[in-house]
Amino acid sequence: MKLKISLIVGSFLLLLSGCIPVLDRGEEEDIIIVEETEDSEEQHYVITPTIDTPENFYRNVLNEGRYNRSPARGNVADAMNNRIDINQFELGLMEIATAHFPQSDYYFQEGQFLTGDTINSWLRRYDSSETRYMYGLNPPLGEGETDEERMRSNPLILSNVMEHNYWYGSEEEGVNLGGVVIGLALRSVYYFRTEDEEGRYHFHEEPLDLEMVEREGRAMAQEVVSRLRNDERIGDTPITIALFQEQRRGSIVPGSFIAMAELGEGQTTIQNWEPINEQFVFFPSNQGRNTDPNLSNTFSQFRTDVEEFFGRTIGIVGKGRYKNDSLDELTIEFNMQSHGKAEIIALTQFVSGRLNSMFDQIQAPIYVYFNSINGPESLIVRHPDREPYIHIYK
Repeated sequence: MKLKISLIVGSFLLLLSGCIPVLDRGEEEDIIIVEETEDSEEQHYVITPTIDTPENFYRNVLNEGRYNRSPARGNVADAMNNRIDINQFELGLMEIATAHFPQSDYYFQEGQFLTGDTINSWLRRYDSSETRYMYGLNPPLGEGETDEERMRSNPLILSNVMEHNYWYGSEEEGVNLGGVVIGLALRSVYYFRTEDEEGRYHFHEEPLDLEMVEREGRAMAQEVVSRLRNDERIGDTPITIALFQEQRRGSIVPGSFIAMAELGEGQTTIQNWEPINEQFVFFPSNQGRNTDPNLSNTFSQFRTDVEEFFGRTIGIVGKGRYKNDSLDELTIEFNMQSHGKAEIIALTQFVSGRLNSMFDQIQAPIYVYFNSINGPESLIVRHPDREPYIHIYK
């Protein structure tokens, strides 16, 4: 698939998705119906410039100078259990893509091939007797004396599907579709409700066996690949597919990707799965003490020092992201009441110094966000072997 483009220079803002909930059959899942519109046959494509930041970002392919949203935009926000899972699902999928589609050579675009109707049909339970359910990837209800038994023994596993597209090329040669990346979000807890004879609702939850979830997710992934290969717009394009394990409702840390597979040009069968060893750890917590006792102790001392400097208790929490059992990123958030700007500046400077003295052994980026009831106050970004970047919001 090939498109002609021209290059422009300008700024770009990635907008987060909204949602339009519609209740599906039964009382166990929300399905979003996305209105689809016909696009003009003649389209003019442009590419955003590279942004010079400590982190790397993909340049984007724009349609008529505008950000090209996925026709399935809105599904993720309502199908998954919490906001932090949604964000990690989207950003983590882009991160996975960097291993196969270098940011210097490829341009990003939200998925353009899977529509809202298509994803909705995949999220339903399979039922060969009804057209709208015959493409469902979730298991049929099966047998049981009560609705609760049928649902509990046949949980909905797949909660969402996300598609990203990656393009390559130049102004002179045009751009070509270089890869399709698909994420499958899998539940860790199945939430559902039943109604008794008197019309009263009963709410249930069923913790799922994670090995079973991954096994089913891999089978679903193979079916998704087969369906993509039948789409002539995708054809032989390389496909990367990844499984995301959600956290339960109310979790303070997000879920994570657990496995991925890469299919080369024209490949139709997933040959190998690559495990992804990733987890998020909250500080302070028992999990933090058990996972990384040294960092846990340092973080506790850091909180004590900051509160002594500030003269009062402050809400300070940390979230560590671990890959292959090593810290890959640490995020620290301050949540305060309203304070004077001079006080915010002094606190930010103090914390910056403490990062250098107390976390000097951490060879991972540290992000510190200061927030109050008035909104963002300041931030610090510290990368290994670099001076911290400090910004005070005016």
